[in-house]
Amino acid sequence: MTSSSSTALAQPAVAEIVRSARTSRGVSQQDLARRSGIGLRTLREIERGRVRDPRTGSLRGIARALQEPELLARVGEAQDGPRARTCANEPLVLRILGRLSASHGGGELATGTPKQQLLLGLMALQPNRAVGRDEIIDVLWGDRLPDSFGQLIHTYVSRIRRLLETHHVPGAGRMSVVRRGTGYELQADDPATLDVLEFDRLTRAAESARATADPAAELALLGDSLRLWRGRLLEGMPSALQRHPVAVERSRRRVTSALRLTDLALARGQYEEVLARLEPIAREEPLHEGLHARLITALAGSGRRAEALELYVRVDRRLRELSGIGPGDELRGAQMAVLREEAGR
Repeated sequence: MTSSSSTALAQPAVAEIVRSARTSRGVSQQDLARRSGIGLRTLREIERGRVRDPRTGSLRGIARALQEPELLARVGEAQDGPRARTCANEPLVLRILGRLSASHGGGELATGTPKQQLLLGLMALQPNRAVGRDEIIDVLWGDRLPDSFGQLIHTYVSRIRRLLETHHVPGAGRMSVVRRGTGYELQADDPATLDVLEFDRLTRAAESARATADPAAELALLGDSLRLWRGRLLEGMPSALQRHPVAVERSRRRVTSALRLTDLALARGQYEEVLARLEPIAREEPLHEGLHARLITALAGSGRRAEALELYVRVDRRLRELSGIGPGDELRGAQMAVLREEAGR
């Protein structure tokens, strides 16, 4: 490998690293694709060494999902060359668009006990906004409030502060926890240190591009925003946090961005891009007809018409079993378009 930032990674070596790391951790290809935010087909091709020049973002997503040091180092070298050797000077990065994780210099950090992680996730869900004591109590304990809840909250906050302060890099973006009345606020001044803020920044930029009639820029920005997602929001966290109104709204915004990206990409015939971005989200939204209608269109457009029709049958069955009603006009319209294309061949 040369020092040039444009030089592709040696694919046979990367394929072996990815395949070995995934199997040693007992992770299926489907799960790894979902966690990494890439398409299952793309992952399979990478593992087979068939992708000549995979996107650095895809490889970074795989490396982070597996926490594979060698691949993390290689991705850093491929993108930034000498910068990979100074990654210890990078700020702490907190991520909740997927499972909760905190990393510094390419290595993942321990985020404490389950309750401490819950509090960190709750504050990170709504950064730069005060989270009241009653809200904290409801998410952490519900109706099972311990007598020492006040001291426990104080302990968790102290530990989170220590985590943020220990790994703060002078001159870089800072995250800190401040007291607000009886509650607390996670302050973050740099979107690059907190993925939800970066998602917000990118989607706002995409909205501006749409307002100025720049679909190419909008498409690129939406793609960047969706690549931040590594799975369900706060994946693995208790339902009290995942059902939080802010969490529900953030997940809804992910779907909205995916639908808009898909419409732009389909208009350009970018079917593989649609499949890569939409398949992980559709698995998490099994009853969303708009997502599946677009998946059917993308599958048919990429020449996989039989799979498109099979997907319609599965969604039809799922809707009838779980909601008691059949598909709506949008999903039926997607099916009929595939059938008309089949009849016209």
